[in-house]
Amino acid sequence: MPLLFALLASLPAQSALIAGWDFQTTVSGGTAVVAQPNTPQSFNANFGSGTLSLDGANGSSVWLLSNELNGFAGTSVNAAVDFSNITTGVGALGLIGGSGNAANGKQAVFIFSMTGYEGLSITLAAQRSATGFSSQHWEYSADGLNYQTIGTLLSGSAAGSIAGSYSNSGVLSFDPLSGLDNVANAFVRVTFAGATSATGNNRLDNIRFDASEIQSLSSIPEPGCPMLVGLGSVLALGMRRRRAS
Repeated sequence: MPLLFALLASLPAQSALIAGWDFQTTVSGGTAVVAQPNTPQSFNANFGSGTLSLDGANGSSVWLLSNELNGFAGTSVNAAVDFSNITTGVGALGLIGGSGNAANGKQAVFIFSMTGYEGLSITLAAQRSATGFSSQHWEYSADGLNYQTIGTLLSGSAAGSIAGSYSNSGVLSFDPLSGLDNVANAFVRVTFAGATSATGNNRLDNIRFDASEIQSLSSIPEPGCPMLVGLGSVLALGMRRRRAS
């Protein structure tokens, strides 16, 4: 029986979508992007639960509706199963350099809950225009004040960089992090820099925050449950066959 419990405890946890933004789906209260000057400054997650702030809330910068935010065509790159695959019309968030490149150094902030989850994994689709932001510095915080680096996405032409098309960029990702495990109010902040014209932009789509449910002894089935009995029988049969051979 100890071996059986050890086996159950070592089983990998299932990954779950904590919060996701496809910037189109609204059936669960998510916010859809629209073109300027009516682009929202705050986006509820289209899947799961969370908020993307561009309005000064949660420590974010205030992005101007007139020339720093817009909506552009989206992509199917990094789309989860239920995400919208419509790539025509407005379906991705555009962050723009603005007058005098005033948006350089501005920050977007995500807030969401990691209660009961661990190992946050962040993936997204992105592309840039030739004069758009050349770097995105990603950080996380458990209190909204003290931030630690996740990583920096840089402009380029190869997969893994912010390229001139979603397909060339591919799925952009970071290593899973443990600093937000089981945190009720988790923050992720992105600082944009390097735009060289007022209309230069980065476009973001299909942002996914995935994590695994924290495993505990309380999640292990009771000794008499059918699943546990069945698994024990399989293990016992295997051991008998091993001895017989």
